[in-house]
Amino acid sequence: MRRPYCILNVLGDVLDDGELRFVGATKTLKAARRCVKVLGESGPGTFVIYNQQTGERLPIEVGGERAVAKLAGSRPRFFQALHSKRLRT
Repeated sequence: MRRPYCILNVLGDVLDDGELRFVGATKTLKAARRCVKVLGESGPGTFVIYNQQTGERLPIEVGGERAVAKLAGSRPRFFQALHSKRLRT
């Protein structure tokens, strides 16, 4: 089954040369919200959940208790674990 819900990290101001960085994809909106919540525990940020099937975009602001951890060039551990489990089965 396809994973239609893409999670994107908003870096900078998208309207002013900012960018969207792909973080991962999930099968359901509920799972995508849960992933964003986990990502928000490591620091504040803005994420967008994008539904590839409908084109709907859901922006979400999250804040964390720890310092912001930049995820430049790598996927968060949550998605690394998710993908490694999928490959093993």
